[in-house]
Amino acid sequence: MPSSQHSRRVSLLRKLIHLAATLIPALGWLVSFPLALGLAGVVLVASLVLEAARRWWPWVNQLLWRLVPSVFREWEDRRLLGSTWFSLGMLVTLLLCGRDAGGTAILFLAWGDPAAELVGRRWGQPERRKTLAGSLGCLVACLLAGVIGVNLVGLSPWAALAGVLTATLVERWSPPPDDNLWMPILSGLTILLVQQVAGG
Repeated sequence: MPSSQHSRRVSLLRKLIHLAATLIPALGWLVSFPLALGLAGVVLVASLVLEAARRWWPWVNQLLWRLVPSVFREWEDRRLLGSTWFSLGMLVTLLLCGRDAGGTAILFLAWGDPAAELVGRRWGQPERRKTLAGSLGCLVACLLAGVIGVNLVGLSPWAALAGVLTATLVERWSPPPDDNLWMPILSGLTILLVQQVAGG
């Protein structure tokens, strides 16, 4: 398969996986926060079991790359999968930030990160991993998520905006080990901090 075609398939499937994470905050808001926490925990445990299997039995890693090669990036055969950091980021964010700030921060990750990749590939510079166009795409997607946080769960508009900017900056910066971990955690904590200051 040509590398460009493989890259497009990786991009599409990874974006769909990101978007599916919308279910976690939706469950917390519309059904039950403990249920959302439980589902995030199950996803993380499944990810950790898969990581352990990849380390203990190399054939598991090889089988994954044969069955679903379009989901993984080339360097992930030697490191933790991005999906594992993603799962950890979601659960930690909910535990630290709660239903409303945490759920909104997860939406930043679920929508902003794939938007950055989609827009960056379409209008950015192909040779660069992070582009201004991608960051603008992330900003717009996070703003939409912030509007939901304000209108659905009553976040302060200033707190939501601060979270939006934090999520966009973290996606652009990509601090180690993975922006999937830090994007929801830092943006969720920012929302909480600004909410407290505004409320005080």
